[in-house]
Amino acid sequence: MSENTQGFPSWYEERHGYQPFPWQTSLAKRIAAGDWPEALTPPTGSGKTAVIDIWLWARQQGHRVPRRLVYVIDRRLVVDGVTAYATALAASLDEHERPAVVTMRGGMTVDDVWLVDPLRLAVIVSTVDQVGSRLLFSGYGISPKAASIHAGLLGNDALFVVDEVHLVRPLLQTLDSIATQRGGALSLPWHVLPMSATWTGANTHGLTDADWAHPVLSRRLKAAKPARLIKLPADGTDFPRTLADEALKLRQEGAGVVAVVCNRVDRARAVFEHLRSHGEAVLLTGRIRPSDKAALTQEYLPRMAVGSRGHRDPLFVVATQTIEVGADLDMDALVTECAPLSALLQRAGRLNRLGELASASMVIVYQTPLMKSDPIYGEDMERTWKWLNAVAAGNPKTVDFGIGAMMHLMAQQQPPQEDEQEAPVLLPAHVDMLSQTSIRHGINVAPWLHGWKSGSADVFLCWRADLSKVSVEAAPPAQQELLAVPLYALHRWSAEIADIEGGESMRRTHGKGRECIRWDGEEALEINTGAARAGDTLVLPVTAGGADQYGWAPRSTVAVTDVGDTVRRVRLHPAVHPELADEIRALLGDEDADALAWQDLASRTDVLDGEPGRVLAYPGGCLVLRATESTSQSAVRKVALRDHQQAVGARAATLAQGSGLGHELVEAVRRAGAGHDTGKQDRRWQAMVGGDGSLLLAKGPGGDTRWISLPRGWRHEMASAVHQHDPLVRYLVGSHHGHGRPMLPAAPDIALWRQLDGWAESAAELQETYGPWGLAYLEALVRLADWSVSAEEQA
Repeated sequence: MSENTQGFPSWYEERHGYQPFPWQTSLAKRIAAGDWPEALTPPTGSGKTAVIDIWLWARQQGHRVPRRLVYVIDRRLVVDGVTAYATALAASLDEHERPAVVTMRGGMTVDDVWLVDPLRLAVIVSTVDQVGSRLLFSGYGISPKAASIHAGLLGNDALFVVDEVHLVRPLLQTLDSIATQRGGALSLPWHVLPMSATWTGANTHGLTDADWAHPVLSRRLKAAKPARLIKLPADGTDFPRTLADEALKLRQEGAGVVAVVCNRVDRARAVFEHLRSHGEAVLLTGRIRPSDKAALTQEYLPRMAVGSRGHRDPLFVVATQTIEVGADLDMDALVTECAPLSALLQRAGRLNRLGELASASMVIVYQTPLMKSDPIYGEDMERTWKWLNAVAAGNPKTVDFGIGAMMHLMAQQQPPQEDEQEAPVLLPAHVDMLSQTSIRHGINVAPWLHGWKSGSADVFLCWRADLSKVSVEAAPPAQQELLAVPLYALHRWSAEIADIEGGESMRRTHGKGRECIRWDGEEALEINTGAARAGDTLVLPVTAGGADQYGWAPRSTVAVTDVGDTVRRVRLHPAVHPELADEIRALLGDEDADALAWQDLASRTDVLDGEPGRVLAYPGGCLVLRATESTSQSAVRKVALRDHQQAVGARAATLAQGSGLGHELVEAVRRAGAGHDTGKQDRRWQAMVGGDGSLLLAKGPGGDTRWISLPRGWRHEMASAVHQHDPLVRYLVGSHHGHGRPMLPAAPDIALWRQLDGWAESAAELQETYGPWGLAYLEALVRLADWSVSAEEQA
């Protein structure tokens, strides 16, 4: 316990201005005592996000809880209430106590907020696909060379909070398998905490009588949400028009903010087009670029968020499944397509969220299916519709979706059993192969995340106005510009998709392929979209269309906006910055134009977060980097090899000790950091970074290497590893750039490769000793120490 021990109720009140609910206080006591429940069972709207408060309070009080909280949600969030909540909570603390708050997305990018400092507390909000694939050494959109870092950090010192776990049973089964295979060599805490109101078990934690009597919580639990049932014939009826008409009726009855929730992106767009001619409307789907999402939420979130009722203008909110989980929205009325009961309950959770209205109306529209099984929900939707009609009352038939009323109904008449996907058993042999990230094994991890019947994983699309292989390699895709769609939707160029992960089986693909560029984290390759693979990051020309301000729009032929500039780099190209096109062309045509002229132009874009630095030419334009951006071969300033290695060794030891590792492991990590770049003593390397022989360099601005050069593919970490004799230290040195898991490249230096004979066998023995995630964690400490020290050296 820390010296400044503080009870959870007062700690919570300091940050929120009111006391926690009784169930939250009792959970905090349990966590502090090390009594982890099997699951949390409070219903939607009862403050489940406060589990973040409880975790953070427990860490501050010195209780043994994991350093990273991973909040897993099975939806692509367009309105991310969890991240917003965690960010506001972090802001209530002193700066040195604040956890990093990260939304995990796809793409070949590195979010240094949580990766660079593994000792910093972190709240990581993620979808099942993103966190699950990374935990299995196969991060969607992540370079294989970085995969072990993500797996190591997520597989150690982490608390997985899995929201609405009944939607993601396969993930939970996989997490259970991982728990048994982690091993105990590192002794770092790792817990899984499911959250589901329907969880049954002896050791759960949910609402008590005190919660039902609480003046604030009871209002939410007892508020009425009468849902009128409407059935449409199988054909001959315009389904989107009916959904829009029902929303208009609710508006006429006095509802200001009316939501319409659809099961497919294309249907949501059709409803949106109907409603926007009758009043202000917004379309929310998870198939949207983060930059576009930020613009939408900045404009519309204040008009539909919790706490906005009473001072907001009327608005139609048309959405997909994206608002079912994690969105702290508060609608006045709701129209929804029929869906499984669990999904309908989640959608109803966005209606009158705080119970400020005595009653808030719903409409559930069901269309008789042409086929027995729905392509998204199977037979669950049909069973739900029959159950709703069985418990409905009145004329027209109505079902109260209020929390208390629905719990009473479900107790009286057993709700329909929903199909549960089963995941294949994750065997040690599977993990062994998955962790071999230097081999392109091509294993599809989706069944371990979504079950045997899961659909295809996503691909990540971005659009560039200056598209070429060289420009993509110079300025790789960034998170803010990536839009995720299922692989089959790309092949068909179709919006006939759901907004849930792994929810639809792979369909036959049709349609015309489009030329694009695949970025694999190191190299850009021109391909046709027909050759795309799940998890790929693909770059399309802006003229291809396919996206607008609301997200994926395959019918749109309007040029897509290029949003590929970041605070770290700006691309000065006439097609990217037409407002500066004349000046860019003038500089391109001026043989005497120097870096200063390009830097001055970059400053005028107001894109870079800091002073402009290196200038790199590419066909038709110039890339200007922020001054702090560099690589070993293109550093801003020279760094002595001895100083760099000593600093990395010391930093790695600090990270290992701060993680709670024992002395022997701390020393092994220190030695690896202190010897990780010894191979850079090679005279060819020194010439490449601009060394003159008087001082060995770890990094430098580059030199005239035309007279002497390293063969393409030569690995300095292999040359460093031959100097080490301890198996663990040798492995950590040789793998510190992502190679050697478990194979090292034989070319171009076969003699060097032979000096590391038996590498793969030794790596296998180390993985057996420390566990797959334990070895990855030790590797991550060395690599992250190198990254952070290198950044500081060039700051």
